[in-house]
Amino acid sequence: MELPRLALVGYGRMGREIESLARRRGFAVTAIFSRSRPLTSVQELTEADVVVDFSVAEAVPHTAQLALQAGKRLVIGTTGWEAYREELRRQTDAWGGGVVYASNFAIGVQLLYHLVQQAARFIARMPDYDIFLHEIHHRHKRDAPSGTARKLAELILRELPRKRTASTATEGPLPEDVLHVSASRGGEVIGTHTVYIDAPGESVELIHRAKSRESFAAGALLAAQWIASRQGFYEFSDVLRALLG
Repeated sequence: MELPRLALVGYGRMGREIESLARRRGFAVTAIFSRSRPLTSVQELTEADVVVDFSVAEAVPHTAQLALQAGKRLVIGTTGWEAYREELRRQTDAWGGGVVYASNFAIGVQLLYHLVQQAARFIARMPDYDIFLHEIHHRHKRDAPSGTARKLAELILRELPRKRTASTATEGPLPEDVLHVSASRGGEVIGTHTVYIDAPGESVELIHRAKSRESFAAGALLAAQWIASRQGFYEFSDVLRALLG
């Protein structure tokens, strides 16, 4: 299968990691856009097949609009743009485009999502078991909790009716129907997400610990290769289900 040509939007830690891995794997990187060289027109995307966006949340609507207008497929790894998601879905359908998005493109995180969803469903019948989660990232990260933590909370709330809402509150007693989501920022931690299941006589911890950013880059490249010849609006989990059958 011919590899798609890539345009990268965002050239921070993840942008550089994606460029490095893409070139090592034989992808052509036709353009790189950053704060010092922003994407401003559809003409700048002419040579690309797929636009890969790991920039900042506020830039996603602009990037998506230009990519769709240019007839390019789009992979979004930026977090914090969830309020725009349904509008982007509508625009993708209107333009006949193709988009894959994820709060985390690591394959291991997709496995964590699956395990946590199953665990929440399991303890739904066991009222003595509580569940909560904590994430740790480097001190430079813009959002807290992380997009991955918010996705984990969404999955838990979907499967565990006794938890009605998620909260990051750190003061006072926590009501039983609240799922606690906490975050720490410090050092250069790439990302650690832990889901705790606690009962009077035992506890279980489900942990994903990123050892390098290459795992995120590999997933993004897999998504780019998959969406290059497709239309529609997909989460990365949809891509994996399609590939794994």
